Amino acid sequence: MPEYLLTVRELALFCHRSGDIDHRFTPSPTGQEGIAGHQRIYRHRPATYQREFAVEFSRPGVPAAGSPAAGSPVLRLRGRADGYDREQKLVEEIKTCRINPVRIPEAASRLGLAQGRLYAAMIAVQEDLPGLTVQLTWLQLDTGEESALQQAYTRAELDDFLEESLQRYGAWLALMARRRAARDLSLQTLPFPHPQFRPGQRELSERVYKCIHQAGRLLLEAPTGIGKTAAVLYPALKALATDRHDSIVFATTRISGRRAAQQAMARFVAAGYAGNSLSLMAREQVCLSPGRACHGDDCPYARGYYDRLPVALEDALATSLLNPEALAEIARRHEVCPYQLGLDLAPWADVIVADVHHVFSPTANLADRLSGDGRRWTVLLDEAHGLPDRARQMYGAELAKAMIMAARREAPAELKRALDGLNRQLLALQKLDWQQPESHWLESVPLPLGHSLQQCTEAVATALAQDPFLLQSRPALRDSYFAVLQCLRVLELWGEEFSLQLVRGREPQSLRLLLHCLDPARMLALRQQALHALVVFSATLSPQQWALDSLGLDASTVAWRAPSPFAGDQLQVLLATHVDTRYQQRHASLPQLAQLLREWLLAEPGNCLLYFSSYQYLQSCLQAMEARGWPEERRLWVQGRAPQGREQLLQLLEEERNVAAFCVLGGAFGEGIDLPGDQLSSVVVVGVGLPQVNSANERLRELYQRRYGAGFAHAYQYPGLQKVSQAIGRVVRTETDRGKALLIDSRYVDPACRALLPPWWSYRNYTATGKR
Repeated sequence: MPEYLLTVRELALFCHRSGDIDHRFTPSPTGQEGIAGHQRIYRHRPATYQREFAVEFSRPGVPAAGSPAAGSPVLRLRGRADGYDREQKLVEEIKTCRINPVRIPEAASRLGLAQGRLYAAMIAVQEDLPGLTVQLTWLQLDTGEESALQQAYTRAELDDFLEESLQRYGAWLALMARRRAARDLSLQTLPFPHPQFRPGQRELSERVYKCIHQAGRLLLEAPTGIGKTAAVLYPALKALATDRHDSIVFATTRISGRRAAQQAMARFVAAGYAGNSLSLMAREQVCLSPGRACHGDDCPYARGYYDRLPVALEDALATSLLNPEALAEIARRHEVCPYQLGLDLAPWADVIVADVHHVFSPTANLADRLSGDGRRWTVLLDEAHGLPDRARQMYGAELAKAMIMAARREAPAELKRALDGLNRQLLALQKLDWQQPESHWLESVPLPLGHSLQQCTEAVATALAQDPFLLQSRPALRDSYFAVLQCLRVLELWGEEFSLQLVRGREPQSLRLLLHCLDPARMLALRQQALHALVVFSATLSPQQWALDSLGLDASTVAWRAPSPFAGDQLQVLLATHVDTRYQQRHASLPQLAQLLREWLLAEPGNCLLYFSSYQYLQSCLQAMEARGWPEERRLWVQGRAPQGREQLLQLLEEERNVAAFCVLGGAFGEGIDLPGDQLSSVVVVGVGLPQVNSANERLRELYQRRYGAGFAHAYQYPGLQKVSQAIGRVVRTETDRGKALLIDSRYVDPACRALLPPWWSYRNYTATGKR
């Protein structure tokens, strides 16, 4: 008989949560504080008191219509009661807070009491007791005061409460079982979404299915244009029907990857797939009440959210493609928050399409579900080469002294004291003996600074409980509060991969604290532990060992590189190694480079993307070219310093065939752009893409040198040539595409350098006169 594992907390949240969305009363900004609070209470309990008392209860699931049925899944309920005193016949549920418990919303206390009642019901069965008393204890973290709410229950009352809860959850599981049966039936005959597999796609799909079957880890490097999205999603969907896993998360580092996954799922649905797909977005991207606070006092979609959630869930799960537009429509219909609705739908979705933030960030709600609900989750990580850089941002933090001073000007009196304490710590950092006038590095965060950061969050939490509109009406205080919270999250993870950088200018209040995560591999590995299977894939994951190390993948990971599906003559890669583009030589070689690029644009028709290592280098070269006379038949487009313009460029390349687009290598214009056919005829890459030499990258080089003995290669060479590979991958996207690529730099003459580029490229020399 199938079994469904359920925690007491999950059952309580599903059956007994009510009222508004309200984040003001989150027990503590860090998990460590909650644990410490429990320990404080345990020290005052008698010897007969048993902490974290384990309980378990099993029974057949109950369909919506009535009694247990043959074949219904067994519900196995597990958990640990915070405390159980056998002598006093008392079960305790402990919650922490920073305000007077009188101000805690009634719905929060009802939920805590319900969780305690479930524990008590299970203990009463387990120990055959006639009844128990349930105590909900609120601990005020700042004062240490306890506030208790007690209620005595007979065995019959506890049995009825447990039975009613399991009946309700069992009915929901029966509904989900019917939906999954229809899904699995459709998957048995679901065809591949294209008329046939492209060369390499079938083998790629087979490896993905095997990885899921074996609950493994797989790294796939496959050329751009092979059709990786469909090739990994198809076997993952098929594995749902064979019970190899329970749910799929398609995580991507780019919007273009998310769109590709959404389009692929739409094709599967059109082909007969009867499951569903949920797309998660950031809160600010889906909010129906922008500018309002996320609680029932201010937002109508948060007010009474949990009372309307059950009907909204049923409605949403009848929709196959839960894209942001569909989710917003359902949210409006039921007057619920679309962001929270997406998170509450996540445990019941077959496929979740989301940014990597939802899976790997320390603040991600989805990540908590991946590690805590007992389901077998498989993550398909698209454009995996971009995850380390994104993770450095997720696990980093920044705090500016000017921000703290601006927050102080807005803060009420009780908050000013905490902000003054933090400012004193920042002043102490300014008085250190700095290594350079504008930059200073520390291996750790001073303890007094960490303590001041914690005091600030505690003060804000207390003030929020009294004034729910505090942060909404004081933007500087709001920004500083979230910056301080992020600093504290980073401090919880601190290790040798982190460094604190102090930077300042000549202006007053210019001090900034930068908490750098130099290498996020350890944090990524921690997030991966709870996954059933993980498939990471990209066109650029070479060298493989570097990719494995960067992504936190261990030695058990299977790494495979797919052969190119394209004919050798579809892409001509030309080398101009007579131009030295290294930083020290750029001024001297600029006239030669400008002439070379001008002649290339005159000789090679069609749209061309030209990539430079920096915006300044791009502008210098463009000015030198224009001084020689810009080719009249060419339409010039130049990437600005601001990130906007991507859609404008794509539209231009679609409409015209004479565009010369000058871009900076890497980022939105160097990857994630699909330009099939004659939308793009050639690409030029000036340089080898090495990251900028700065103090942060130098610290990273030193860390990699200690770990691997190849600091320069890991910090500069590998990521640089990865960007080159991505840029050249824009040219050939389909079996009929043809194009050219020109690599300009003296270092391309080195076979060791070319060995880091795709092995299926063949090279020919190019000269400025057009002779090859």
